[in-house]
Order: sequence, then C-alpha cells, then structure tokens
Amino acid sequence: MLTDNERQQLLAEINAVLAERNLKPLPKLGDHSKGEFEIVRIKEIYDHSKRFFTDVKFTVLLPSGDPGEFTVRFNANGLSSDGAVFVTLVNGKFAIVKQWRPSLGRWMYEVPRGFGEKLDNARIAGQLGTIGIGDLPLGTLVRELGEEVMAGAKVTSLTHLANIAQDSGTHSATPSYFLVMLQVPEAKLSKGLKGSDDEVAKVKLWDTETVRAEIGQRLCDNHTITALCLALNHIQNLPRLA
Repeated sequence: MLTDNERQQLLAEINAVLAERNLKPLPKLGDHSKGEFEIVRIKEIYDHSKRFFTDVKFTVLLPSGDPGEFTVRFNANGLSSDGAVFVTLVNGKFAIVKQWRPSLGRWMYEVPRGFGEKLDNARIAGQLGTIGIGDLPLGTLVRELGEEVMAGAKVTSLTHLANIAQDSGTHSATPSYFLVMLQVPEAKLSKGLKGSDDEVAKVKLWDTETVRAEIGQRLCDNHTITALCLALNHIQNLPRLA
C-alpha cells in the first residue's frame, strides 16, 4: 500500500514522461481499494500515429487487487489543447462541412473541429494578419470554412458551451465546444455556398429545420451531434426580449 507521498511522487513521475511527449497529465492514479483501476506504472508507449494520437499502456491493479493492463489514447499535443468543436452560425445558418473520412470510407457532414493554432498565431484567410484575443483556437474555423466564409467575416458572439469527454472508455480527451456567430456580407459568400444542397460544395449553410431533420441521418458523428445538441439547447434557453 502506497503512502500519500509515494502516490503523489509516482503520479508526478508518470506525468513527467507524458509531458515529454506533450500529452496531458493524469489527474490521479486511482485506488483499487475504492473500486477503481489503480495505475502502477507505464508499461509501453505507442507513437506510431503521434501526429494524431499516442497510445499509452499502463500496468494497473484491478478493483479485485489482481494485476492487469489498461491502454489510454491521448490526443496529440493534449498538454496544449484537447481540441475544439464549433457550432458556427453564418448569417443565422449552421455551417456544415463535408469531409472525406478514410476511417469510414465515406463522406461525412460535420461541424468544424480540430486542433487549431492559438488565435494570436492564426492568419485569417492568409491575408488579414493576426488577431490576439487569447487562446481560443479560431484558426480551426479559418482552415475548415475557408476564405469563402471567413474573408470579411465578423465574429459577433462566441460562447463556450462545455467540455465533453470524447470517449470515456478509451480516450483522455475532453474537447471544448463553442457556439460562434458570424456575420458575413452576403456579396462575399462564394457562389459555391449559395444553394447549400450542392453536393460538390465543401461548406453548406443549413437552416435549423434542416439541421434537426438531418441529426442521425447525414449528421451522424458523435462530435457533431453533441455539439448541435449543446448549441440548440443553449439557444432555446436564451432569454427573450420583451
């Protein structure tokens, strides 16, 4: 049985190894005597896809007290950020991005997400210089929505909705979810974005009715459905002016 000091020392040593790879720290080791998986040490680290994630296999004590193993997936650069997911309203319509996903072998319709740069390092449309308002990764929107949307765009509102566990069974990540409202001069929106049913266009602008109808249909990934549910709930509960 480890003392509290020994437990804290072990946790610090494990987190130091994770920090060397820019992975987020573990908040605690767990305690098998309380029905938890208790991390004993790092057994192996798999860096085969470290641009995207790193898998760390831990030796653990199971709640029964028997030895075992458990692998946790850490997002790349998780020490800096777990990433961000954006529900983006462009002139009142939801921006939906069409993405090819090799893991599924199909096109997916999603809200923007990713591991954008800090905003003060992000170049808007490659031409508009830098904007410094903290560490919100709005560079993700620039990359995902492109110049057609972001050139001339004005961020009128940005709300942090929640941090939600990506997959509590295997991942350490809890990405941040945001609601962003943009105003863009209609004349500057590219013709490819007008008529958002165009299957070739990468970015589509859907109204609320279309978004609700497509949840579980074309909108069928966890990040997107979670983000939209958070955003729609937030919007529904906003106070109404008399």
